[in-house]
Amino acid sequence: MQFVYPAFLFALATLAIPVVIHLFNFRRFKTIYFSNVRFLRNVQEETATKNKLKHLLVLLTRCLALAALVFAFAQPFIPAKKSGNNSSDRAVSIYIDNSFSMEAEVNDERLIDIAKRKAEEIVNGFTIDDRFQLITNDLEAKHQRLVSKDEMIRFIAEVQPSPVVRPLQEISDRQRDALHREGDKAEKISYLLSDFQKNAGDIDNDTSIIVNFVPLLQRAQKNVAIDSMWFTTPVPVLNQPISICIRLHNYGDGDVENVPVTLRLNEQIKAIADININAKGDVVDTMTFTLNSGGWYSGEISIKDYPVTFDDMLYFSFKPVEQIPVLAINGGSENIFLKGFFGNNNLFQLKNNPASQIAFSELPTYDLIILNEVPSISGGLADALQQHLARGGNIMVWPSLTMDVASYQAFLLANNAAVYGALINRPRPVSEVDTKNPVFADVFEKIPRNLAMPTAMKSYALQTSTGTREEMLLRFTDRQAMMARYASGDGYIYLSAVPLDRTVTDLPVQAGLFAPIMYKVAVSNARRLPAYANIGEMGWINLPGIQLPGDATIKVESKGNEFIPEIRRTGNSVAVNLSSYVQQAGWYTIVPDKQMVNSDQLLALNYNRSESDMSFADASALKELYAASNQEIISDIDRNFTGMVTQMATGTPLWKYCIIFVLVFLAAEIAIIRLMP
Repeated sequence: MQFVYPAFLFALATLAIPVVIHLFNFRRFKTIYFSNVRFLRNVQEETATKNKLKHLLVLLTRCLALAALVFAFAQPFIPAKKSGNNSSDRAVSIYIDNSFSMEAEVNDERLIDIAKRKAEEIVNGFTIDDRFQLITNDLEAKHQRLVSKDEMIRFIAEVQPSPVVRPLQEISDRQRDALHREGDKAEKISYLLSDFQKNAGDIDNDTSIIVNFVPLLQRAQKNVAIDSMWFTTPVPVLNQPISICIRLHNYGDGDVENVPVTLRLNEQIKAIADININAKGDVVDTMTFTLNSGGWYSGEISIKDYPVTFDDMLYFSFKPVEQIPVLAINGGSENIFLKGFFGNNNLFQLKNNPASQIAFSELPTYDLIILNEVPSISGGLADALQQHLARGGNIMVWPSLTMDVASYQAFLLANNAAVYGALINRPRPVSEVDTKNPVFADVFEKIPRNLAMPTAMKSYALQTSTGTREEMLLRFTDRQAMMARYASGDGYIYLSAVPLDRTVTDLPVQAGLFAPIMYKVAVSNARRLPAYANIGEMGWINLPGIQLPGDATIKVESKGNEFIPEIRRTGNSVAVNLSSYVQQAGWYTIVPDKQMVNSDQLLALNYNRSESDMSFADASALKELYAASNQEIISDIDRNFTGMVTQMATGTPLWKYCIIFVLVFLAAEIAIIRLMP
């Protein structure tokens, strides 16, 4: 216990006054008249004993009342729990969870409104000299510094629900960074006001900060959410059946029957289904449709589910292709295996070009460029291929046994790929297929027992250097790659250690390997936008096929609104960041400079699904999780936080109890005087 005004304790010397008065009263004598002196001795003994006890009790109560009064003026208090220093400067960071789950109502008031009201009470509990930081899931730039009390109140009033979701650890890191910028002298205090969904994670403890958790409790709610969607094929193709898979998840404890699912394309209904989902389970359903016209399509999958509705809609966008252009640059004659695979498939448009007659201006129009036994790579071809990779295109190299290895090395080293080493003139069988690589995704559930592995009679050694990120597709028994891919720019280089020649290897006749490899390499490239992205997670989004000359810019349009986003140019590629501009799920049209004809792109953005699981950690669970001495769980949300914070910041005042004791002792004195004979 400490005192605000310890000098008042000198007033305890006044306790001598009642003692002196009572001692003086003890020495006074009173004459008593008796008719018969026989009773005098007994009366004197009895009266003296009672009077002495009464006077002592009165003396005690007066001394205690006076002492309690002196203590009241000295203002005793129990010191507050400190963060490790005795500074009077305080830095306070307050996190208000403004995610969608905070829009739930408790007693006809939204949780986010309760959080804002309690945050204001917390701020009012501190002094005008203290400094404050507000943190929300939006992580706005203006909230990354500490401000005055009045500015903090204004910031709190501006908080609105947001689709962005952040893990608690990221919030805690931001709070810790801001508080530590105040130096070691300031006392550091943080408050986290949230419903504490179980999937939000926990935080690491920093013992230099007093952390206060304020759970705004709500009941767990049933919820069915559209979790995700994807196409069953790498690219949707015109005039061919297009299938999409839809995953629905039931977060409730009971089974759900006949959930209506509707698929719309360009606002027209394409498919309807009713789905049953077990408790805590998920279901994947497939919907199929056919399109006979090109252009961008805005897709929408919807269900009807209450009371949580933000995850009942999933937007996506895509542009079906009529044909995928493939260019084969041949060092000699046209390859019969390439012609047989691509020429017999209407999805692909194969063009064969001699290595001596390359139209560099046409290279950007192809998704895949194949170097088929090209004898050497000139400087001009190397530059054109590098630009193709930067735009997100793919390159596949089938070497020649007589090629100029040095010219290939210069190109491959510049793109962080392996280089061709010595030619190995002995048989090398393939022993392993990397089925986990995206090239083989959806091709094998497991390697068939009867899958024939190719063999190379002659092959190059693919030599990697430090920093080369190699993904082996096919591996020889000596652990070296027969075929591997290497990321470069926004595209990939696919290197084969063998030429596409039946006299050298039987790979081109192994339909179980050759066909999937050629198909996935041709259709998989970074020059297509994703079907959708999640708000708060999207970051920088590459825009394939868009190049901005000079100071040209991009604008984004949605529902009559438009804005100019952040743009990043990297070589020939362009990326945009919509994080600071987008708060509403839906479709957003990317509109480049007017001089770029027919280059608009459609991007679909959705709300984050991590909030779909509406289960929460209660106060007892939080107390088990955060039990350190510098961590406090404030579970009584109905109390006035201003007084509570003042008490927590300055200590527990005891002067009110002293006043109560003064009144109690005075009442006891009056009772003794009146009631004792």
